[in-house]
Amino acid sequence: MASSSPSDPNAAELDALRRPLRGRRLLSWTLLLAALATLALVPWWLSNSAAERQASAAAGDALRMTAVSAEDIQAHRTAHAWDRVWDAGPLDSAHSALSLDCRACHSEPFARVRDEDCTACHLTVTTHGGPSPPIAGDPAPRCATCHREHQGAQGLALQNIAQSGPACVDCHAELAARKPELGLLDVRDFGDAHPEFAVRVAGDGGALRKLRLDAEPAIEPTGLKFPHDVHLKAGIDGPEGPQTLACGSCHRATEDALGFEPVRFETDCESCHALTLETSLARRSVPHGSVDDALSMIREFYSFAANNTDPRRAEAVPGAVQRPGATDAADARFVGRPGDALALARIEATDLFEKRACAVCHTVTRVAENGPPGSPGGDLPQYRIDPVAPVHPWMPGARFSHAAHVQTECSACHAAATSTDASEVLMPGIAGCRDCHAGAVAEPTQVRSDCGLCHDYHPAHAALQEADVLAGRPVPTEAQ
Repeated sequence: MASSSPSDPNAAELDALRRPLRGRRLLSWTLLLAALATLALVPWWLSNSAAERQASAAAGDALRMTAVSAEDIQAHRTAHAWDRVWDAGPLDSAHSALSLDCRACHSEPFARVRDEDCTACHLTVTTHGGPSPPIAGDPAPRCATCHREHQGAQGLALQNIAQSGPACVDCHAELAARKPELGLLDVRDFGDAHPEFAVRVAGDGGALRKLRLDAEPAIEPTGLKFPHDVHLKAGIDGPEGPQTLACGSCHRATEDALGFEPVRFETDCESCHALTLETSLARRSVPHGSVDDALSMIREFYSFAANNTDPRRAEAVPGAVQRPGATDAADARFVGRPGDALALARIEATDLFEKRACAVCHTVTRVAENGPPGSPGGDLPQYRIDPVAPVHPWMPGARFSHAAHVQTECSACHAAATSTDASEVLMPGIAGCRDCHAGAVAEPTQVRSDCGLCHDYHPAHAALQEADVLAGRPVPTEAQ
């Protein structure tokens, strides 16, 4: 190609364009290295920053964890959002075993995690409010609406803390007006905008119903005659002499400290209320539970005694009433009539059921019919004992840890020392809890208490309903 003519006015400019720009190669390399540094060093810095954050949480920084807010989490997400283009982020520590298997949760490629992917492992998780959606007509939220993964080793815990209050109030603050058919009251804050507690009690027919402690007395038939005040008095008669009982003498917490083991006669009552026969002859006790088994034991005992007299037996004490569990030989009442086994058995049955033992704790009714055919005790007086009501949770929608309140006396919340009737439900009202618990904002002398402290979004309603069915009680249909 011919060179430009010296007389061409554009020749100088054209020659300048053909010559390499001074420093252009250096500039190109500088920009390239800067881009590479940005794409390599910044993610490295962010990953180290996240690791330090997780290590701090794992080290037990509980105060910071409990004080975290939704704004803190959102700010953390925003700062790292652009890095998620090529790195979704670490899984929560609970799911760390799945880190190398994306298909464990993402069953469909390039699709968001489905609820079915979560419930494939979390088999016992129930929906909010039971088997039905949270509120009739409202769609149930996806699992990932509240539980978003790839937020770090403590990401799920931080989200649960941040959402346990505000997310609940978003729905429950005006629930009474939006869904009056549910019969639920509005809740905004435990400290000053929470209704009085409600308890679930059984009626005479066994059907469970809900009542609020400020609306009517909490009464539930139990089938027992058990005055708490009598048993908590100092110096009551015991097998080893006067003693003082405490709540823990009969009520033993479960392993999770969220409830108590059922009170059982053999472990909690028999030491003071032994169902013994004539203890001067032999330490024989009738079985607790079955009327027919108890009568058969009495009949067989006196049939044996009629043919096996023992000179060590003490003289009879006419009209004496033996305290259950006593071992004094002078309490043997039926000596001197060894040949009349049936008469002795009838006297003992009447005394045991109607006076000194069964009638002390149970409602006992004497019936006219005979005993079961072929039963040894069939020719003795027959009795019907009112059944004891099955144990059930009074507040199934609440979670209360007795272990967390071990420093508090039982009497501070349960007025057992003044209770004269076993039908009284001794559950505390909300005023007693507010002595120590504030709302979502902590007070100088009170514990910060949001919704998640006492309630689970996924309560174990399925287990509670199964227990109702097994106990023969109708399952309540109202929202819990």
